[in-house]
Amino acid sequence: MQSTHDTVFPSTDMPYRLTWEPQGVYRQYYGDVTIAQRRESFDVICADPRFDDLRYAITDYLAVDGYEVTRASTAEIAALHVGPLITNPRLVIAAVAVRPDIVDAIRNFIGHGFTTNPYRVFATLDDARRWTDSVCAAGQGA
Repeated sequence: MQSTHDTVFPSTDMPYRLTWEPQGVYRQYYGDVTIAQRRESFDVICADPRFDDLRYAITDYLAVDGYEVTRASTAEIAALHVGPLITNPRLVIAAVAVRPDIVDAIRNFIGHGFTTNPYRVFATLDDARRWTDSVCAAGQGA
């Protein structure tokens, strides 16, 4: 088994967990998630020295209760991905979500066209991991 390093933010102000894996990062949101908290988790990932070597990022929304989102905030966060994805063009992105509001927000994010990196939505974590494994093994995203 490969080791991971967890960065856990257990307070109610930061409802997410980051698990740094050998080739990627797994982010799990839970509880009520605000725009500011999603932005913070993005900033934490991109500022980490391991970011440049990531091959995948999986974000799991299945344990989310409340999800704050606006079209403007989605456009802003999508635009903020431009710089990091120029720095790491090999990164592929998977989301695990079934709630219609979250899936719609992700599709809106993708629709802005700020990134050409592979980005897919899955209903299960297993499906997301199978996809990221296959895309990384094929050398896509490079």
